[in-house]
Amino acid sequence: MKIMCQVYRPENLQIFYVRMRSTIALLLLFVLGVGTASSAVQSPAEYFSTWGLSPAYVQKQTVAIAGRDEFSLSSAEFQLMVRMLDRFQGAPNQWRQEWINSSVEFRSGQAKQCQEQCRFVRMRGQITKAVRLKAPDDVAMITNSKDIFAVQFQLNNSEKAWLVVPDLPAGLLVENNLDEICEASAILLHVPDHVPNTQNEKQILAVAPRLKWWPQTPFGRLGMDYGLFNSVEDGMPIQASEAEAFYASLSASKSQKDIPDAPLLDDTSLVSLLNPASDWLRLHRGEQIVLNGTARRVTKVLVEAGRDQDILGNDHYWEIFVFVATPLLQIGEEFQDTYPLVFCCTELPQGLPIGEQVNEPIQIAGFIFKRYRYLTQRLIRQRNGARAGQPQESPLLIGKIPFWLPVRQPLQFPGGMTWLPVLTALALVGWIVKGFCQSRRRSRLRDTLPDQIQLP
Repeated sequence: MKIMCQVYRPENLQIFYVRMRSTIALLLLFVLGVGTASSAVQSPAEYFSTWGLSPAYVQKQTVAIAGRDEFSLSSAEFQLMVRMLDRFQGAPNQWRQEWINSSVEFRSGQAKQCQEQCRFVRMRGQITKAVRLKAPDDVAMITNSKDIFAVQFQLNNSEKAWLVVPDLPAGLLVENNLDEICEASAILLHVPDHVPNTQNEKQILAVAPRLKWWPQTPFGRLGMDYGLFNSVEDGMPIQASEAEAFYASLSASKSQKDIPDAPLLDDTSLVSLLNPASDWLRLHRGEQIVLNGTARRVTKVLVEAGRDQDILGNDHYWEIFVFVATPLLQIGEEFQDTYPLVFCCTELPQGLPIGEQVNEPIQIAGFIFKRYRYLTQRLIRQRNGARAGQPQESPLLIGKIPFWLPVRQPLQFPGGMTWLPVLTALALVGWIVKGFCQSRRRSRLRDTLPDQIQLP
């Protein structure tokens, strides 16, 4: 008992608590130190060398590719390109973003040094050719690799380069004689040695995770990069992988002018747009369409501080559920002549009501983004007894601001004439009743009226 009392005397307890706090503090510092060390951004050269893809090794393996008249890859070379692309996609997001942010403008005099350092460079120029590289049979059977693409760049300094990418932007065709402005943050795989006073026919070879493209369309001219559309997946809610494409679309739409003087979408295209089984939306992604409809719900969506807010340039956007008139549609066992679509925009007309229950006629000029899947408020009971919302798919369009259509106002009468419509209606009713009574006295027809009237 005496020993126990000594242990738990106040001064002994104070020493015990101090030691415990010191131990916890040391543990926290250790954990934070380990976490910081593990999250340190590796350089591209360190990262790729870890996977046996050092700049010197890649330069040696790709020397034969740059000297060919027509671009082609052997089975081993195809696997090398796929490994480079896969390793980049496998790197942590923070690292990939840091590498791209620290990329430098391509310069001929610095190309060799950038290749040796495995440093990302920004390559911008005109695409003259796009080639599909089919996965060799032995590679496809082992790795399930899909086809990749090579595009020939005419760089702004008149130098030529081949750039290997996993996909082409939506709408960019595989063909020769292209004349499209594109850009990419790329890794230089092979830079030929420059021989003074001779024409260097060997081309630079590079690989990039994606290609940026601004076509001469209304959306492209606003600054929308169609290469971002490759991350968009139809029939799903907005995914994290689509965030950059979504907020970049909203940001580009802020430069949109007034509703264009263009015809409304015709019924055939409208049904194809709304039909989840149709491929029309994917083929027209990024196009601008004009529609009339009724806004039924207008809500403000907040954007968290960070990269998404930086891309958008604002801390919110607006989501509007718009019901558009359609031909008679059969959906399941039900028939309807309206269908909802989702319109996301950066501004609202002054005075437009906001809330869950709105009924306002609007016109929208929206850029087609994706087929958006969401849960409706109509609940269904699942097999396990739980209740969940009914899933539904609607087109998701993006634009700057809807046009609030004016509502027709009732005819206003001058002062002192407010009873005129009532008197006119009473006189009309009296005239109809009088005519009906007279017709009954004159008519002697006994045949019943037909069930329906048939036109000749």
